Amino acid sequence: MKKAIVVTTITSALLAASAWTATAQEEKSVSLVLGSSGSPFYQAMQCGAKAKAKELGLSLTVSAADQFATDAQIPVINAVTAAGPKVAAIVPTDMQALIPPMRELSTRGTKVITVDQTIADTSFVHTQILTDNEAGGGMAADQIASLIGKTGKVLVITQPPGSLAQDARAAGFEKTLKEKYPQITFLGAQYQSNDPQKAAEIVTSTLSAHPDLAGIFSTNDQGAIGAVTGLRQAGAVGRVKMVAYDAASAEVAALKKGDIQALIAQNPKLEGEVAMETAAKLIAGEKLQPVTMTEIVAITSGNLELAKKYEYIADCM
Repeated sequence: MKKAIVVTTITSALLAASAWTATAQEEKSVSLVLGSSGSPFYQAMQCGAKAKAKELGLSLTVSAADQFATDAQIPVINAVTAAGPKVAAIVPTDMQALIPPMRELSTRGTKVITVDQTIADTSFVHTQILTDNEAGGGMAADQIASLIGKTGKVLVITQPPGSLAQDARAAGFEKTLKEKYPQITFLGAQYQSNDPQKAAEIVTSTLSAHPDLAGIFSTNDQGAIGAVTGLRQAGAVGRVKMVAYDAASAEVAALKKGDIQALIAQNPKLEGEVAMETAAKLIAGEKLQPVTMTEIVAITSGNLELAKKYEYIADCM
């Protein structure tokens, strides 16, 4: 009889400890929703977030759709809503279409923050972790202008309208060209939907119509990789100057080889770290600034040490 009492007491203690641990984990539960899976940028962000979450004692779950697309991401956010974490850090793929599911997530009690991208209605968003994408586009315009002698035809390869970051990069590029470089002819933007093959086709068809094309700006790594392929196919590598956003390993390799002349790089690992620090502050009840800005740099063949520092490397995978 005494043994039974001892066993019951120990079992009850273990169950209580288990329940306390589960509750503690729930209290520090954080969900990170990336823009897409398989992207060097978002993989680096995930690694930064995982390391910082472990350091801060957060219970982190990471999820992502296969594509950077609204219809693919909404079910992912709905699943996060069903799970009910304390905080959700989200890279929204569209500034308008993601508002309803993210608002529903907030209504259910999860504190919402945006990372890298954001949405048009931030009334329920506790803070936005961003880089100045418009300024980055302006930096790209300055690089292109310097490379082509401030004259000639240039093209932008970007995402279809809807991604706030991509739109801002293209807008910043065009604005800077108009304000500072009147001798440069802007051929406009063409859309590649994260499809390198489409970007390659854009380059070859543009060169057919404009054989005197002087420069290309790609607003992300997938467009850049495809554009380089198109330049190779057209035998125009080096003659047509290339500036690209991001510092994925393939882009850094192309920069070192001379296929790309400049990169505009963010720091996705830092963005992931800041997202977790922000989540911890929200859980602790601290107030936050509406916007937290992270760094952006221009990298050329003359400062390859920066390429080593900012290359998007997923060191946790």
